[in-house]
Amino acid sequence: MNINDFEDLISFSDIEAENGTVDFVAYNGKEAVIAKLIKKNHLENVSMEKFIELAEQYMPIIQAKRTIREKKINDFKNMPTQNIAQLSLEQKIEYLETIFHRYQTVGKMSEILSQNNDKLKALLYSIQLPKDFWQSEEQQANRFVALVANNRKITDNMKNWQNISLEDKKATIQGTAKIIEYVYGTPLEIGFYTSDEFRKENNLDDKAPTFGAYTENGKIFFNTDRLENSDNYMGVSVVFHEFTHKRQEETEFDNPLINRLFACKVYNAVAYENIDTSSPEYGDMYSLIPAEVHAYAMQKYVEDNIAEKTGIEKTQVRETKSVQQVHTKSFAMAAIAKYRSL
Repeated sequence: MNINDFEDLISFSDIEAENGTVDFVAYNGKEAVIAKLIKKNHLENVSMEKFIELAEQYMPIIQAKRTIREKKINDFKNMPTQNIAQLSLEQKIEYLETIFHRYQTVGKMSEILSQNNDKLKALLYSIQLPKDFWQSEEQQANRFVALVANNRKITDNMKNWQNISLEDKKATIQGTAKIIEYVYGTPLEIGFYTSDEFRKENNLDDKAPTFGAYTENGKIFFNTDRLENSDNYMGVSVVFHEFTHKRQEETEFDNPLINRLFACKVYNAVAYENIDTSSPEYGDMYSLIPAEVHAYAMQKYVEDNIAEKTGIEKTQVRETKSVQQVHTKSFAMAAIAKYRSL
């Protein structure tokens, strides 16, 4: 067993002892993680003596790591907001890695965010992705754009989007996915769901808002209710947006700092606080999340270049006020971030 496995074990389960052996009772949602650790490290019938031995070996190191994280968080709390923008990209990432580390409790996360909301926003706003990163992303996207623009079936469906069937819209998404697979050499699986199915699966009430699309475990899911009333670029640019999130999770980019940045669980800035998704605060924070800045910037790049090559204008559709605000803020923040980086 290594130290990371041991810290996962004691952080995500209750330790129970009976008849000289130790049981690890996983916290809700961590069952698969704990089961994997037990199997990997042969802990099915580990003795209390052996567990104490492991604890004596690893706990001093874990406590030292926790002390360092706590000091880093206190440094962030005490830092003047105006100094945050002067930090290097690596220093900013170090703070994000500390604030959103995998062992952070819900209570501690809420405390940090509520007391340092403006500082976190300042940190996120000031992050500039390297110029060569954007150039590389655009270079790859250009191949995707060219193939979409020359695909007669996809462009015809885009031109007649409001009049084609739901099945044809799904086919457009599947066709776009095939182009992405070809350009990036990455298998891409697409799934579809209704709002009611999503609410039932996630134990939400009947009026709870649902996503238009999302990425989970490397698969992209589209809401067919939203798809039926979507704009004519949803079948190409939103697929690309969600695929960008898949790449953020799975790709080893050339720049190690980029990999570390996308590995930070910054989405917890809106998840832990249970912010109302219709509130301006949600849109403000969501639009600053580095993974969304990247995805929205590339979505806009793809939309603009497909429009330039095909002459197909993006149709306007009715969205709820809150959804429209989130999208407007996110596209604007992505444009600002990209402009400052270039």
